[in-house]
Amino acid sequence: MKKVNLHLGGTKLRFLFLILIIFVSAFLCLRFVDRWFLVPFVEYGTYHYPPNQTIPFFRNGEVEYGKTNQFGIRQPNGLKNVNCHYLVLGDSQTFGSGIFLKDRFTELLNAETNCQWINVSVPGYTLENEFSIYQTIKDSISFQKLYLVIYGNDVYETGDTPDFLHFVKRQSWYRDVLTFFLPEYSRSIRKREYFQSVQVRMTEELNRLSNLPLLDNKKRGNPKDSPPIPPNYTSFKTLYSISPNYFYESLQVKSVSSQNWKRWKQILFRLKENLTKRNVALTLVYIPLDVEFDSSRFAVYKEIGFPLDPNWLTGDAEFILALQQLAQEFQIPLIDLRPIFRSHRDLLQPEDIHFNEKANRLIADTIKKSL
Repeated sequence: MKKVNLHLGGTKLRFLFLILIIFVSAFLCLRFVDRWFLVPFVEYGTYHYPPNQTIPFFRNGEVEYGKTNQFGIRQPNGLKNVNCHYLVLGDSQTFGSGIFLKDRFTELLNAETNCQWINVSVPGYTLENEFSIYQTIKDSISFQKLYLVIYGNDVYETGDTPDFLHFVKRQSWYRDVLTFFLPEYSRSIRKREYFQSVQVRMTEELNRLSNLPLLDNKKRGNPKDSPPIPPNYTSFKTLYSISPNYFYESLQVKSVSSQNWKRWKQILFRLKENLTKRNVALTLVYIPLDVEFDSSRFAVYKEIGFPLDPNWLTGDAEFILALQQLAQEFQIPLIDLRPIFRSHRDLLQPEDIHFNEKANRLIADTIKKSL
């Protein structure tokens, strides 16, 4: 009868167990390094308009040319010789997409206050981009206060949006191995590369527009003279097809988007820490999603099929509650625009999420009252 070498079998098991312990220890160690040593210092990346150029911007088919500065940020109508300068960070709502420059709230504040409001927003910006552009310009522009304008979808945009996921799918396989060991750090690298790809697409599109013959507004005729076109909400239906849970992922930051909320807060804390070191004050301004104040638009989204919570129209979503708690904990002033928006109608551009001139007037007036 053949003897079984039990000693050899036990040695192999001990060896495999040792390998397993080493692997698990290395895995946990790398995850710890990822969370506490790499992520707090990553560069997020950003994009901007081509610097020092004249670019066409549009309002309902009408063109308005604007100049960009050395940072690729649209310049205001004029600079004021004043002692107080306020920097304003935000996305397309803060930029004033779809309205003329003179009507966006920062230009109204420039005209009606004794301070210079420096709007460095770009359409599509996330908090990552806003922090990055702040890092780029903070030593070149003097300002005593920073207004961070937070739109209701900020946490959603900080997450893995459909466009970003499409970009990730085209990346090399070995990135997935890095993601397994250093998930947040490798994600930050991909995000930075994604923003670089957005820069390329933006430049290509603006070059295409610059080569098109743009008619003078007088030759276009008055858009009001054209027969009204029934709304079809194509862009909303497209959003539903690629991100049906868009509103819950935006507003329910504790129950649905907790990971994205943690990422968003981490960026905010980095910004706050940097401002504190520079002795620059911070004020938060919350601009709500349309489902938080416009019942007509709420009904449109509901008909399309978006899951919605009726409480958002009159009550508090998790996002604003979390913001209020955060602002109170760190003693950061928070301007909540929901009350003033809920008391007015017709604040949105037709078939668009962006705010019109009336809404920008309300924003400017509300900020002025807080000064």
